[in-house]
Amino acid sequence: MNNLASHKPPKISEIEEVVLPMVKCGVCGNMTTTGLHQIRLAIVKRGYPKKVNGKWVFVPAVAKQSDVYMCTRCVEKGRKWPGRRP
Repeated sequence: MNNLASHKPPKISEIEEVVLPMVKCGVCGNMTTTGLHQIRLAIVKRGYPKKVNGKWVFVPAVAKQSDVYMCTRCVEKGRKWPGRRP
């Protein structure tokens, strides 16, 4: 019998290692190696109902993923995340 390791979802308090050596802070624009990371989705194409073989089905929306980073200096100063809040 195969013993498959189940995937555990990451907790919010766990530290995430960034593969990139340097990333740009979305608030101040400085290059950083540590800080906070956010994944955002922007809708490219909205979902819509479609008739297929006489039945109505819903075609799901298509979204583009973007990564936003915040350096530790901006976190300590209490700055807010860039962009509009969803």
